[in-house]
Amino acid sequence: MPLTERRTLAEITGGDGRPDAASDLGYARFDHDYPTDLLDAVLARGRELRAAAGTDRPRFLGLDHLRRVQDSIAEVAELVHDEKRLHHLSELAGVELEPYPIRTSCSGINFYRPGQRPIEFHRDGPAFVELVPLHVDGAQQGGSTVVFRGPPDVGRRRLRAGEEFGPDELLRIPQRAGASVLLQGRMLFHSAETLTDGHRVTLVLSLRSAAEPWKDSNTLGRLLNDDAPEDVEDDWRRDVETRRLPALREHLLS
Repeated sequence: MPLTERRTLAEITGGDGRPDAASDLGYARFDHDYPTDLLDAVLARGRELRAAAGTDRPRFLGLDHLRRVQDSIAEVAELVHDEKRLHHLSELAGVELEPYPIRTSCSGINFYRPGQRPIEFHRDGPAFVELVPLHVDGAQQGGSTVVFRGPPDVGRRRLRAGEEFGPDELLRIPQRAGASVLLQGRMLFHSAETLTDGHRVTLVLSLRSAAEPWKDSNTLGRLLNDDAPEDVEDDWRRDVETRRLPALREHLLS
């Protein structure tokens, strides 16, 4: 899968993110080889599920999305666990990656529409996400992920103070059909470009470092902004007790 671009955290924000970062990666863009018929099936089923979901509640960060789609779309589950894909993404990240174990956050489908503010500036909960556009159209060809070129905490403080970012303070990462973006979104303050006349539907596959699973910002409180307690509590507790804390203890004692 040919690499188009790779940029480090230091190149984007001016700092390497240590000790919180799981690797030096900011993002990598590459042409994927995922089967077209598989992605078309994900798109069709995702649109059906979104239509059936309705708009019965506010969405965290203003994002229009479906969660836990690996449980409802078999082709997504296939991608989540594809060993070739995981090996390639691990090489790009510089660390071994594993699928995200909390099922409600393991995968999702995001929907971007003309004139609709897509999502607030934020940092991700999982350490890494792979963004796979399933459909793009319009003059902006699906638009871009927009990243603040500085420390995330600085960007958050400035927005809360009512400031705006200048054009030279923002980095734009194109989201194009046939390509993927691997993003260490937990370490980047980012949003998405508002589309003027087009649409984008993006498959989001969450990952984390297999060796350092504690580098994760999905607290139970954050998850409950999107999920019902009964849908997430057992997964979160099991992960903390069997993976995150034991791995952190071993790291601290080594």
